[in-house]
Amino acid sequence: MIHARLGAAWPEVLAQLGIGETFLRPRKQGPCPACGGVDRYTFDNRTGRGDFYCRHCGAGDGFTLLQRVHGWRFRETCRRVAEAAGLAQPLASQSRSCQWQPPAQSARAPARPTRRVLDVLRGACLPEDVAEVREYLGSRRLWPLPAGCTLRAHALLEYWEQCSRIGRYAALVADVCDVEGERVTTHVTYLEGGRKLEAHAPRKILSPLTGRTGCAVRLLPLTGDTLGVAEGLETALSASALHEGLPTWAALNTALLAKFEPPPGVRTLIVFPDLDVPGLEAAAKLMERLQGRVTLELRTPPAPADWNDVHRGAA
Repeated sequence: MIHARLGAAWPEVLAQLGIGETFLRPRKQGPCPACGGVDRYTFDNRTGRGDFYCRHCGAGDGFTLLQRVHGWRFRETCRRVAEAAGLAQPLASQSRSCQWQPPAQSARAPARPTRRVLDVLRGACLPEDVAEVREYLGSRRLWPLPAGCTLRAHALLEYWEQCSRIGRYAALVADVCDVEGERVTTHVTYLEGGRKLEAHAPRKILSPLTGRTGCAVRLLPLTGDTLGVAEGLETALSASALHEGLPTWAALNTALLAKFEPPPGVRTLIVFPDLDVPGLEAAAKLMERLQGRVTLELRTPPAPADWNDVHRGAA
């Protein structure tokens, strides 16, 4: 796969393809090359996939960044990246190499969460025990949480930026599990004053998902053969609330939504994308890949927004 071949070379490849060097400085907050802003964007390549995060656009990899900045389709983006990296090959062969493929079961090792993840989980508590968490969820019209919700909280969780501790904040804590239900890592939403942290990127996945497939936050238990999947935690909970409690999981970002893998036993997958270009593109990639394997439904919010906007506006 191209990601595996590039790794630390992603910044050089992105620079060759027109992403300015000011947007490729590791962990330097600044304007997003796709949507602008002032300090909403950070590039870190932390998993060797050209990783970036924007508070407006969300997270993604090098392919996503190039698509958003240049408006290229995924197939064209793969071709240009391969050429810039000196990995050019026939287009049909290259297209297959760009698509996600699950690893062979025989090579699969048990998930081993990092020490940081385990420390966070040991300090986690119920959401009702942290006032700032209740306040934040209430502002999103998501409190009280539905029965069986797996979200947890942390009263004072350390926030690290590179090797420096920035501070301690209340936080939402969510297990990220692979297609077989094994915990791989933890997703954290840092809060301050009952809102998402504004001074720094408020959302973090605490360790890489390398080698794991179908990763998502399993917010509600699967009770039948129909499952929903959305991008963010709030979007997934809102979609569930608006669709009679349908179990809906959060893929966390557009890159993971496009690569989501439903667990065995799911016959119908309902996709709840955000109504923006990245969200719809991720949903299209997901549905194209799963075509013929499960029954697929696409449900978009009825306004240029996400499902949490719709939920908060519902009477």
